[in-house]
Amino acid sequence: MSNTASAGFQDLRASAGPDHHGMRLDQGVAELLGLSRRRSRRAIDEGGVYLNRKRCRTAGRKLGSGDSLRVVLLDGETVVPFTDDQLIWQQPPLYLIHKRSGQYAQEALHRSRGTLPDQLAKALGFTAKQAASLRPVHRLDLGTSGLMLFSADAALLQLLQKNWRRCAAKSYLAIVEPAPKWDQQHITLAIGRQRDQRGRFHVSEQGRACETDAEVIERRDNRALIRLIPHTGRTHQLRVHLAALGCPILGDTRYGGKVHRRLMLHAEKLRIKPMQQIAALPDQLAWHSPPQEDWQW
Repeated sequence: MSNTASAGFQDLRASAGPDHHGMRLDQGVAELLGLSRRRSRRAIDEGGVYLNRKRCRTAGRKLGSGDSLRVVLLDGETVVPFTDDQLIWQQPPLYLIHKRSGQYAQEALHRSRGTLPDQLAKALGFTAKQAASLRPVHRLDLGTSGLMLFSADAALLQLLQKNWRRCAAKSYLAIVEPAPKWDQQHITLAIGRQRDQRGRFHVSEQGRACETDAEVIERRDNRALIRLIPHTGRTHQLRVHLAALGCPILGDTRYGGKVHRRLMLHAEKLRIKPMQQIAALPDQLAWHSPPQEDWQW
């Protein structure tokens, strides 16, 4: 058995032996990994249990000798529920929502239940087969709020993702502290491909090219409201760029930001340009989503 644990996060692994052959999955997880039967069942239901490298949510599944088990847990987590008013536009198979800070944009290692694909599918009344096809076209970090587009058609999803950089224009709002001395900035700092042990990306001359436009909209004491327009879509791009300039996002403690009620980053605008190869899209789509009630600074 191997075990990786940090701040409530656990990544547990074990292999079933001859004594576990024919045992129920929930019982085997409990015995092999030292969990209570109740916690074992909850991990299976949430989607944090993997049998032979595949997520398994069937507690009564029978184990075989030599089966590999992986259980990923994150205790003490509060899942922000999806509500019907978050769905702000739909033209099946496309669905646009206003994501709240604290909602998972996609399945995480420790859970599939309670994520936006799971909750949106339930709100739409999808069958299990339909739900399996519902995926985000683009991602937002757990703490980021704002506009997110989903597709329930695999071919359309692939086309959109392949052409996303060319057809989509986005802008974000961020609150930073300290406020920058500049009013406008064109940021072209390359970002490395690898995360460090804390899950952070870093500026690197050998990294991938990145481009962000930043403009100060308002200043309050030592904080500033900034509009950001990313021209590339690297993971954590806006967070890394602002931190590298000495003005990390409020609430972004991973990148040096001060503790706050939430990560103060919001995807406020999304525009999708016409694409001849995607007949499902109207000639022009453009949405604006103002920050919600937790946007106090």
